[in-house]
Amino acid sequence: MFSKALFKQSAKANWIKWASVTIATSVMIAIVIIVLGNLAINDIRDSLKDIFVQADQESELKENATELYDLYLGTAQFNSSAETLTNAFVYSNIITPELINPYDTQVTQDMSIESKITIASEISQSFIEKYQSMLPAGSDASMMQNLLVKILLAHDNNNTLTGKELFIQGYYDYVYENGLFDSLQKGDTLEDAQTKAQEAVNFATKIIESDTPAKNDEIEAQQYVNNYLYENVLKEQKNDGKTEEEANKVAVTIKVISNTAISTYRLWLNEGYTNKDARIEATKSISDQLPEKVAEALTELGEMDMYGLIIGSIFYRIAGLLLPLVFVIMVANGLLAGQVDSGSMAYVLSTPTKRRTVTCTQMTYLIFAIFSMFAIVTAVSVLSVWIVGGNSYAINFAEILLFNAGAFLTIFAFAGFCFMCSALFNRTKHSLSIGGGLSIFMLVCTILGLFGSEVVPSAMRISSMDVFNYLSIITFFDTVSILGGTLDYLWKFGILLGIGIICFIIGIFRFDKKDLPL
Repeated sequence: MFSKALFKQSAKANWIKWASVTIATSVMIAIVIIVLGNLAINDIRDSLKDIFVQADQESELKENATELYDLYLGTAQFNSSAETLTNAFVYSNIITPELINPYDTQVTQDMSIESKITIASEISQSFIEKYQSMLPAGSDASMMQNLLVKILLAHDNNNTLTGKELFIQGYYDYVYENGLFDSLQKGDTLEDAQTKAQEAVNFATKIIESDTPAKNDEIEAQQYVNNYLYENVLKEQKNDGKTEEEANKVAVTIKVISNTAISTYRLWLNEGYTNKDARIEATKSISDQLPEKVAEALTELGEMDMYGLIIGSIFYRIAGLLLPLVFVIMVANGLLAGQVDSGSMAYVLSTPTKRRTVTCTQMTYLIFAIFSMFAIVTAVSVLSVWIVGGNSYAINFAEILLFNAGAFLTIFAFAGFCFMCSALFNRTKHSLSIGGGLSIFMLVCTILGLFGSEVVPSAMRISSMDVFNYLSIITFFDTVSILGGTLDYLWKFGILLGIGIICFIIGIFRFDKKDLPL
């Protein structure tokens, strides 16, 4: 089943091809890994990503500034009219018999909060309708009704509060729930929405409890918000261990961004835009100002793994397979069909050597040749990764080992196919045409399919070209799965191994049975 002499003969005949391909492939992978490591190519991607992240953060800051600006004006209006409102609705004793008492009469302790809100809303609405004339000029009746609902609920939770405390507590609840609702509408998590809503309440509290009551003035509101953000950021930076100079620099930057956002917001308001539309225009980020497809492409590029694309998808699945594939096509063809075509197979079989011994020996040599080739390529690639930083490199040791294993199994599958064609045909032109032709065809399909695969940015991707990936067994070499940390590559590796084994077996049995021109 195995001929040592025949194995040595095949090795001697092909060692120059083997050495040339092994050295060339090893040099290529070493250059790719080391050069990319020194270029720090992902730093370019990270810089682009940082630009968008910073722009989104600035947009969020601008939105926060404009929201605080509106909250200041609303709280200022509330604070400046608070005395009049509390006099009208609290200290006049109207609130006691006509608001609190009806509420207490209808509400029970075991009643659901939804039912309590419904009763409070009905009482507040009728109360506002009855005493509409008592509201200060410019007051918002609907806001007052909401406040009265909060007053009743606050009274229900703690009926020891005084009339004014109930009124202010109602306003704080109103601010909190509005902030919570707005944040949830924007897609914030419940925890983040609660945090932002509480910050809004803290802001309103600071205004109401300040020594100098706030005024309903746009310039003052803008200055107040800018200074408020400046002071908070300065404090946070100092708590994080920054020096006075460093903390002040960050705080001033925040203040400038806030001032710009509010000025732009006011300009859009003055042009007749609604609060919502004006805020959208004033808080746009870079990605919002770009055309949608361009923004998506740049965002995708910023998240793209350049090392994975170049080393995994381009080198190991295309360039790194080219020379080993050429070696397999040439050697597999020469091991059987080449010797039959030249007549040397007649000499071999004229000795006591059986056909099965010939095919098994030639198969063993071919597998050993590609295995030893990739063993050396693996050692070189691992050494190259170690030189540029080991596991701190974008492609770690485990991934580079899996890349080489996948490349070996892919070439193993091609080797089985080319060996089968060499066993099926007696003419090298037929063996090369089918085995070599289809193998090269699959490699070309992989190149074309790359432009339709998801590893290529959408701006460059031609989705229709993904069909070429279904015409090549190289598709089963799933570098995306390896880099993604999933195990999908395992069953695909199994398919490549199975293709190679089946083709080798077919080649062996077919060579045993076919007629040879001896």
